[in-house]
Amino acid sequence: MAAPQANPALFQALGTASQALRAGDPDAADRALAPMLGQDDPRVLHLAGLVRMHQERHEEAAELFARARAADPGEALLAFSHGTALRWLQRGDEAAQAFKAAVALKPDYGEAYFEAINAFQEMGDLKEAESLARQWLRVMPENVRARLSLGDILLAARRLAEAEMPLREALAGAASPEGRAVLHQRLGLALRRQHKNEDALAHYESAVTLDPDPVSDAIRVEILQDLKRYDEAVLISQSLVARDPANPQWHKLHNDLMYRLGHEDYLKSYGRAPQSAELLMSKAYFLTHEKRGEEAHEAYSAALALAPDDKAAAIGVGNALNLMQRPGEALKVFEQVMAKYGEDANLLSCAAEGAILSGDPERAAMLCEKNLALAPHDQVALAMLGTAWRMLGDDRDEALNGYDSLIRIYDLEPPDGFSDMEIFNAELNAWLDRVHPATREYLDQSLRGGSQTPDKLFGAGHELVEKIQRRIHEAVERYIADMKPDEKHPLAARRARGFDYTGSWSSRLKDCGFHTNHIHPEGWISSCYYVALPKAVEDTEGRQGWIKFGEPALDVALKDPIRRTIQPRAGRLVLFPSYMWHGTVPFRDTQPRTTIAFDAVPI
Repeated sequence: MAAPQANPALFQALGTASQALRAGDPDAADRALAPMLGQDDPRVLHLAGLVRMHQERHEEAAELFARARAADPGEALLAFSHGTALRWLQRGDEAAQAFKAAVALKPDYGEAYFEAINAFQEMGDLKEAESLARQWLRVMPENVRARLSLGDILLAARRLAEAEMPLREALAGAASPEGRAVLHQRLGLALRRQHKNEDALAHYESAVTLDPDPVSDAIRVEILQDLKRYDEAVLISQSLVARDPANPQWHKLHNDLMYRLGHEDYLKSYGRAPQSAELLMSKAYFLTHEKRGEEAHEAYSAALALAPDDKAAAIGVGNALNLMQRPGEALKVFEQVMAKYGEDANLLSCAAEGAILSGDPERAAMLCEKNLALAPHDQVALAMLGTAWRMLGDDRDEALNGYDSLIRIYDLEPPDGFSDMEIFNAELNAWLDRVHPATREYLDQSLRGGSQTPDKLFGAGHELVEKIQRRIHEAVERYIADMKPDEKHPLAARRARGFDYTGSWSSRLKDCGFHTNHIHPEGWISSCYYVALPKAVEDTEGRQGWIKFGEPALDVALKDPIRRTIQPRAGRLVLFPSYMWHGTVPFRDTQPRTTIAFDAVPI
């Protein structure tokens, strides 16, 4: 930064302000600099900006840093400080450009590279972030943080195998145990997402040895389950609860595993821990999903007694009353919560459910429309609205759900390298045999009587999955292209040039298994691809194992609740709106029903 002209008063003001700031008195620093601010001296302006940052007057700080940059445009530190203030103001693009300017002025400015990369990542511009990370490495090839940054960008871009190299190089150069632990965690993440679970586990174990961390232990619990080493997973989940018995996160992890193993210790950890509102609500989560309404109501009520201002506990009481078929009381609870906290999308959906169960579809529709005014893409509200319209005999349900037009069937061609879909699906099914857990289903899933894979299938680098994903991608593109333009329709209005997957998994139903009626709250377009099927699906009368559409998860009387069913066929893909109620008909067969499903969203 250019030195100011000889000015004793200015030098004294800078010295006094710097000393005051170091002493933790930004107001005194502010007073010392105030007489000098009209001189446009970059040092004064910069120090005044730092004072404003300490005072949390970020808008003024940004203005002072901008003036300082104008006074001395060649100083990298001024651009960096300006970027910092702009990030506090959530002006991400301007902040990124300021950090990038600092790098241009000082090519070895590591902190500026780091902040610029973070700013571009936050905006979703991974291409620019990667370019900066590689530039940083060209200038500072041994820099551990630069390698870690590149690895993180490649992880975010789902280029998992590519991410391994910079992370391994960073690990080789990292000195501190804490830094090495972080890099082991990142490598473990890259490997786990590629289903290289043995190697991933080794890295997380190294991370825990270097820097004991309960989060790494929790991930070890999940990986050990993927490896079907359930006894070891149980020991670690028990130790997490024992070390921090007040933490609901560890109770949930432990009891989720206990449920899926059918373990006698299921839910008992809550009784051994000090009672708190948080733990009572954590236990109530399990009770609610098991449809144990009275016990859930008791737990939420006890939580609310301990924490009367806890909004989530109050909503839990209302939801439990809905579950107990006491919707009138539930509605009163939701009205009280809305009067106290105001309306939000989740609360309006809960109240709409109560109105539907109370036999008041007009009120339910009104609540859903309020919800959609706040959150236009809320899939739960759309599902509830369609149900209310059906109860009213309103044709708008048909327009919304399009049971004939918006449910589409695609019998896919064999992927590249395969001439026969039967052979391809047999190989894919054999691979899925290895990744499906040996436990029962997760409690919060729609599946009953089977298993579901954890994590995302797509993007994990498995050749067969990637081959079928390409065929699926083509079908989704056709589905989107075939949508009739309609800015007022909640499905068509979200049409975009591209789409991405928010989730992808495989479900396997066994004898008597089925999917409960449900929707996909995080999706836009949802799906079912059939990999392997039991002979029972050939039953055209009982329609065993068929997918069904339109029947709500709510206990309401509708004429012809099932609006459409589709017979599964290996190699068939079914696409439909994520807000559409769907489930499956139970089947009897010794052979399982194996599918891949995903949710797509516009980008």
